[in-house]
Amino acid sequence: MTPATPRWSVVAPQGTNLELAGTGVREGWRLLLETARTVHRHGRGALWLLDRTDTLPRREPEPVWEGWTALAALAGAVPGLDLGLLSSAPPFRNAALIAKRAATLDVVCDGRLTLGFPAREYLPEHHSTGHDVPTGLEADEEEAAGHRALGETVEALRALWGGQPVTFTGEHIRLTSAHCVPAPRQQPLPLALRTPAGDAGSGALRPADATVRECAHVQWTGEPAQVAAAVTAFRRRRTELGLDPDGVRHAWAAECRIFDSVLERDRWLSTPHEVLFWSHHPDLLARRSLYGTPEQLTERARRLVAAGVAEFVLWFRDYPATTSLERLFQEVVPQVAPGAAKEAEE
Repeated sequence: MTPATPRWSVVAPQGTNLELAGTGVREGWRLLLETARTVHRHGRGALWLLDRTDTLPRREPEPVWEGWTALAALAGAVPGLDLGLLSSAPPFRNAALIAKRAATLDVVCDGRLTLGFPAREYLPEHHSTGHDVPTGLEADEEEAAGHRALGETVEALRALWGGQPVTFTGEHIRLTSAHCVPAPRQQPLPLALRTPAGDAGSGALRPADATVRECAHVQWTGEPAQVAAAVTAFRRRRTELGLDPDGVRHAWAAECRIFDSVLERDRWLSTPHEVLFWSHHPDLLARRSLYGTPEQLTERARRLVAAGVAEFVLWFRDYPATTSLERLFQEVVPQVAPGAAKEAEE
């Protein structure tokens, strides 16, 4: 099967990773707006924001744009832009509220929204806003509870978007004659799952069957070899459930930064700030990310596309600058299209 042309989506400079630290309000919004316009101008994918209110890896009183509100504003400012919102892990947000927000935003943006969820996530917002983690911090219990809560949320959302009152009694989600009118413009509204690729091949707890059935888009994080194995495992899981294994678009969610030389990249990776900021070894960071020269990025992207990746969802490490963002679309994307490798050889 010949790989299709991949989509290239962008996670906006929202401030959640401290990329807007020290930036003024006007400058921060201008950057967000210009990023949205850049993504729309190139027409390769969606602009993603997160349902987050705090910063990582440290909690700092620095600018963070609220995702739902910002996407609604961008939908009006940049008509025709595809939008993605990665919601907080259930049950941190109420399912009925998520349904209403997503339906409203999908109507506002004329049916261009994808709603995503992380398979597992523990955020500082749980404590800073007075929310309890459902089952404590024991890794296995928390992961199992998260998968169940996500599966229940997905079932509740699909029912709510049907336009009729919904009563739902689950372990984490409970609704009594709840309704969501108007419904989303898209029927069904596409759902995405973001999950570590390492889970697929490790025998770890897996997403609930409802999540596998309903998600149209999976964003994998991790190393390329893990992503390739995860795509294969997820396709097999859908086959076991009697679903079309090709009915899901697989993406790689990663960081990106473009350098003029390998030496420049390695010097940047070896700086103490980069190691301490994410608490990862530089080699591990490099394997999990799209760092390097345009030629290196092109080669890695081609391998991932050949392994079944149909989309890249990228957050840029040189934010608030947009240098790598622009260079990606100008120097890398055209070289990853089907036939580009053969043409380059000739």
